[in-house]
Amino acid sequence: MGVGYQIEADGLLYRVVDDVAIAYQAIFTSALVDETTGGPIVSVPLLSADLPKLSLRVADGGLIAGAAYVEQVFPKLSTAPYTFHVAITAAEYDDATLTVNVPIAATFPVQETPVVMRRKPVRLQGRVVKASDRSPLSGAVVSSKNGKTPLLRDPVRFRHAAGVTVSSLSFAATGPARKLTVEALSSADRVVLDSTAGLASGNHLQIGDAVGAEIYEVSGVGPDPGLVVLTSALTTTFAVGAPAQQVTPSAPSAATTLARSSDAGDGVLTLVAALSDKGIVITDGPTTEYHWLSAISAATGYYRADGIAGVKSLELLCSAAGFTTGDQPWFPQYSDSVNVVDFRLRP
Repeated sequence: MGVGYQIEADGLLYRVVDDVAIAYQAIFTSALVDETTGGPIVSVPLLSADLPKLSLRVADGGLIAGAAYVEQVFPKLSTAPYTFHVAITAAEYDDATLTVNVPIAATFPVQETPVVMRRKPVRLQGRVVKASDRSPLSGAVVSSKNGKTPLLRDPVRFRHAAGVTVSSLSFAATGPARKLTVEALSSADRVVLDSTAGLASGNHLQIGDAVGAEIYEVSGVGPDPGLVVLTSALTTTFAVGAPAQQVTPSAPSAATTLARSSDAGDGVLTLVAALSDKGIVITDGPTTEYHWLSAISAATGYYRADGIAGVKSLELLCSAAGFTTGDQPWFPQYSDSVNVVDFRLRP
């Protein structure tokens, strides 16, 4: 930038600056990548930034960029670094944020690593029937053949980072059968039972029937009659009369770690090594949680598994006593919120 000086014209003084060099150029470039396919995302994103005067652009192939007058947006770039953030929203994907770090005396455009966009989870559901007469089969187990991508009966409640330990185990029913005497709303961290005899802090309580069973750790009992305080909030609303049963986790039969971080609401895990027991525990400090594996069909034959995300495909197994196990590959259609896979089992 040149040095300013004054000139006089028609009795007025003007400040003049010669050779003002203002460059409009690309500030950063990046790309939006679909986590599941590894290719560009399939929807057009909306971008916004917390850096004033930055113009954002979207190009084919998931490419994104921002441009501006460098001297205006980074007036002290010769002596100070800058950081700004680009918020990204796209249909069928979770929101994401790109952090752009601009170093002192940066050479533009700054090339940022691609942003991995996660698909919003979908529901897997269907019906299990006898092949002979299409009558429903209850209690059929729908599972993932690959023990590295187990289906959960209910989605995880917390976010867990990659590398967190996941152990396989089973659960044994202990104590008397109980039931809820007050409706338990999702997001509540307490339930009211017809009896709390024998329950104490550190115990585990299964709520709901086998089809939708969820397991919570007990934080405390009372002081009100029947009150049980849980260590985490419910993710499902349970009606009055819903069954409740104390369960005791077995010793772990195997252990591995998460290969992909899990978000709250995920109903399938991606593990480093396969697990094969009936349940799992995600050991993560105060957010440790227990889950049954595999979906179970109800009396009507219908089953469901919520929160499917992060997988290209699953090979689904469907088993029921007295019937040959069904084996069916499934490629999730993330553009559909509900994917239907039915099974017809033969003796």
